[in-house]
Order: sequence, then C-alpha cells, then structure tokens
Amino acid sequence: MSTSLPTFSLGKHTVLGRTFFTPPRKISDALSNEARIVLVVNGQSKLYSADRVLEIQSGDSFIMKCDNFVNCWEENPDGEPNEVIVFQFNPELFREIYEQKTPSKLNSTTNHHVQSVQRIPKSALLENYVQGLRFYLDNPDSFSEEVIMLKIRELLHLLVENDQNGAIKGILGELFNTSEYVFKDVIQAHLFEDLNLDDLAFFTGLSLSSFKRKFSTVYGTSPNKYITSKRLEKAQTLLRTSDLRISEVAYDCGFNDLGYFSKSFKNYYNLSPSDYRSTSVN
Repeated sequence: MSTSLPTFSLGKHTVLGRTFFTPPRKISDALSNEARIVLVVNGQSKLYSADRVLEIQSGDSFIMKCDNFVNCWEENPDGEPNEVIVFQFNPELFREIYEQKTPSKLNSTTNHHVQSVQRIPKSALLENYVQGLRFYLDNPDSFSEEVIMLKIRELLHLLVENDQNGAIKGILGELFNTSEYVFKDVIQAHLFEDLNLDDLAFFTGLSLSSFKRKFSTVYGTSPNKYITSKRLEKAQTLLRTSDLRISEVAYDCGFNDLGYFSKSFKNYYNLSPSDYRSTSVN
C-alpha cells in the first residue's frame, strides 16, 4: 500500500489507500495471506501472474488473490499521473466484514483452477461507486470506520450481484488459498513477454539461483539460451509470414531493444532481420 497519501483502517487493519504516481513503473507484489481489489481511475499497465497476463486500462478494476504479481505500468500518452485505489484484505478482516461468517455464496465450490487475478466487469453501478468513493477520499475527515465498512460491504455486494458467469464468486471464494503451478507452464505462459529471469523466478517462488538450476534440469540448457532461441524462432516465422514492421516483430517476441534484437537475430541466423525477410520473400 502506498504511503504517499493517507491510508484508512478498520481497527488494526489497513484496508484502503489511494496513490498517485508517474509511470513508467514496475511493481512486484508478493501477496501472502492477503488479497486486493484494485480500482484504476487513470493508468494503463500489463499485470502478470504465474499463469496470466492482464492488460489494464483507465476505468478497469480487478481482484488479486494470494499469489505473486508483477505490474508494469506504462507511460500515459497525455503524460498524466496514474490514480489507483486499492482495497486490501486478509482472512481476519474478511471474517469481520461478514461478522465472522462468510456468506455461503462465497464459499468455494469449484473443482477447477481459479486464476489468481480476475477482471471486474464494467458497469454504471461500479462507475458510480468509484466516483462516490473518491468523494470520501478527497474528504477524509468524513470517512469514519463505519462508513469505510459500509463502502467495503457495498463493493462486495455489487461485485457478487453483478457476477454473470461466476468468475467473481469463484475468486472471492478462493482469495486466501495459494495456487500451485507446474514449472513448465509458468515458463510457457510468459515465453514471449518482456519479463526477465528475476520475474520468472518470482512467479515460481524460487530464488534466482534455484530457478536457474531447476530450469537447466527441466530444459537441459540455460534459461537465457532457451528463451532467446524460442523468441528468435518466433521472430523468424513472423518475418517470413507477416507484414509486421521489424520493431513490431521484436516487441511481439519479447524484445524491448531493437538493436539487441537485430544483433541476436544476426548471430543466430547469420542474417539481419531485414535481410532475412528480403531473402525469404525472394
């Protein structure tokens, strides 16, 4: 929770905060026995978990259950700062909100994997809720504990009642249950994303050195060699079969530096990306 602006508490629990910051910014969060509901008033990002990538825009909201996350906030086209409101929960607080008894509609009955982050569908009711909440945040002297509790219950009721496909109820029922992931699934989910080895190790819950050792055991080569080769193989296919600009090919394959991409491609295929494309066309 950001300390740049006042936060709000219920008893001993810090439950709500709002922050303004200037992107770009990369934030890694390990939510252990903790969950969040995030309301993005202004900002855009890519939110990564072990098994998912969620593209976030202004006006979006999402729920994060216990897990590890990397949020890459992108620079805004208008140069404006981001505004983000965060509700923070733990099991004890959740029981207090519902007076020691979690509603049966939130008890997990699913037998399938619940993803660690879930987008909240947009609605006029949610938009009105956010605007009302911002009024209290702008006038903190009127934001008593009683009002905070009412706003939290109102938000949870709004989410459950407007849940069309059960996805919201599913993640709310699993907020504090930690997910387990297959090592290879984590790697394949982010093979072409602009993430580094520290990020991938973070998703697997391993230190960087342990991650490298396990990767070598599983794949028979180093993570840098494997990931680079897979990205270059995808780039080769895109150069041959698409009309994407070379910079777009590089970005789609997980390279954020065009010069590094061109150098790596030439070292791997003995041709620059542009020369390869010309040769493959002819």
